[in-house]
Amino acid sequence: MRRLTILGLLGSSLLFAACDDEPTYQCEETGSGTGTLQLTVTGLPDSTPANMQLVGSRGTQVVNGTQTLELGVGSYTLERRIVVAPHPLFRTAYQPESSIPPICVKEGERTEIAVAYSPIPSSGKLWASNGSGGSAPLLGFSADVLGSTGNPAATVAARTGGSEGSTFDREGNLWAVGGTTVDPPVLMILASALGTPGEKTATITLRGGPLEGGFPRARALAFDPSGNLWVTVGFNDKIVRYNADQLAVSGSPTPAVELTGLDGPSGLAFDREGNLWVAFVGDDRVGRYNASRLSSSSTAAPDLVIQAKAPPPNLANLRAPSGLAFDATGNLWVNFNGTLARLTPTDQAGSGTVTVTPAVQVGLTVTALPEGIVFDESGNLWFAHSAGKFGRLRAAQLTSSGNKAPEVVITSPDVGYSGWFSFYPAPANLPLYHRLP
Repeated sequence: MRRLTILGLLGSSLLFAACDDEPTYQCEETGSGTGTLQLTVTGLPDSTPANMQLVGSRGTQVVNGTQTLELGVGSYTLERRIVVAPHPLFRTAYQPESSIPPICVKEGERTEIAVAYSPIPSSGKLWASNGSGGSAPLLGFSADVLGSTGNPAATVAARTGGSEGSTFDREGNLWAVGGTTVDPPVLMILASALGTPGEKTATITLRGGPLEGGFPRARALAFDPSGNLWVTVGFNDKIVRYNADQLAVSGSPTPAVELTGLDGPSGLAFDREGNLWVAFVGDDRVGRYNASRLSSSSTAAPDLVIQAKAPPPNLANLRAPSGLAFDATGNLWVNFNGTLARLTPTDQAGSGTVTVTPAVQVGLTVTALPEGIVFDESGNLWFAHSAGKFGRLRAAQLTSSGNKAPEVVITSPDVGYSGWFSFYPAPANLPLYHRLP
């Protein structure tokens, strides 16, 4: 019987060796015999399949957990990936803890491989920016404490400096915009640092250029489908793009793309086609930049500008849009200063400047001061409710217009005022860069 044993580290690489008397051996790539491969998977909830791919010269098979396999002799590769455990609100993601070298199956022999998973600490939580006297600028609430109205303490109270909008990359690292002039305009906190409360040090910061020199600075950010990071900058009325390769180290990179001459850009969202949607709080409108225009800097107006109106008999312009979020069916939801309006795919079509009266407009209480909005796994919509509170509207409440009271209200001693929200991983049916199946 052969076992693969971790000997130690050389730089960032793991050293492996066989456990018998042979220091090394060549894998038998041919032959008609078989051997046994014992795969042991640990760290995953019982209901969560590992979804690993065992790839060999004779084909590929899926391995979902601990299993004994009779295989033809030869070399095999075990491809692993981040997997998620189901939850009706916010799922927990699990990652494999170490690499696995090529596996050699030898005739009549048994090879044992152990695969250990651990939860990604940033996952399974709703993250909220937090200002106005809260316990920390960034709060994470475990999904398990958000199922019903209550007053739970934050699961993670992260001291990060000020914080505004945030989003996640595909590895679960959190990217946020600084909330004050003393904070980095854009910062990244590793997923591994977000499992416990306390002081957090940014691993990567972006400064300089159009990000600094006035106030308000950066407001919101979003990743496009290629992993480029887009940031709205309030004081200079710009949206800037940093390419994925500019995000590897701290510095003051020159943006790869700048969209300029805007009027108070705030929330950002990408649709399934890669078009960029922007809330312009300065002129009370929502705009769409077609994906084909996002590779170069531009002073031109968006391809589509939407002026939304209240229903008859009022027909007043809806004002001060901020947070944007797409739902699972492609509707774009816009927070117009406490009125949540649904723009259907039909509303989103066309070009030029159009006026739309959204068929569904949900009003919140006069004390609600929402900014960013997010949809969870069940299609519920989360938002800041009022000082010390945030809440959610259940999916069924979003099918018709009217003033609606949140189904769940969280009143936490840690919350001052929660403005923007994010979570990892995003649902597979939403057009977000950090979605996972």
